[in-house]
This record gives sequence, C-alpha cells and structure tokens, in this order.
Amino acid sequence: MSRRSPDERIQGGLNQLDGYLYWQAELAEARREATAFCDKLSWLTTGERRDLEEEYARARVDMAKAATRRVADRCIELRAEYEARYQRLRRRSLALTLGTVSCLLVVWELLRT
Repeated sequence: MSRRSPDERIQGGLNQLDGYLYWQAELAEARREATAFCDKLSWLTTGERRDLEEEYARARVDMAKAATRRVADRCIELRAEYEARYQRLRRRSLALTLGTVSCLLVVWELLRT
C-alpha cells in the first residue's frame, strides 16, 4: 500500500499526464518537421519520402530523448548539490544558535554573580 497522501498521488498523476502530453507534442512536432523537410525535396518518390520522413522523425525524437535525459540528469545533480548545501547551512545555523545561547548563558551567569 502506498504511503503517499492523496494530494501526492494526485500530483504524481498530474506529473505523469504532463509528461505524456509533452512527449506527444514532441512526437507531433517531429512529424511536422519531417513533412516540412520532405516537402522541399519534390523529386522524392512516395516510398523515398515515407522512408525519409520516418528516419527524420526518428532522429528528431532520439535527439529530444537525449536532451530530456540530460535535463533530468542535471536536475538530479542540482537537487543533490542543493540538499548538501542546505544540510551545511542547517548545521552552521544550529552551531551559531548553540554558540550564541551558550555565550548568553555565560554572560547571564556572570551578571547574576
């Protein structure tokens, strides 16, 4: 059973839908580009045009996959970097707070005596 809250599950579903729609738009754009490219090559036979359109679209989709993978990998790297920075900042803040409280307690103790 999932430990995610209903809101988290809904957000996950929306993220999946967003990814699906994004990818469908990429596929449609690849097909449009392939058709536009082949329209400039009027001497192609029907079979050659079909083959070229398929290859062009496939190459375009492969490039989109690679670019998407690079972006996703970079997001993962950045998240790790920011989490590490956050942990360092948290430790520094805690140390500063504890140091300040310690100093105030010492001053307080000195003033009481």
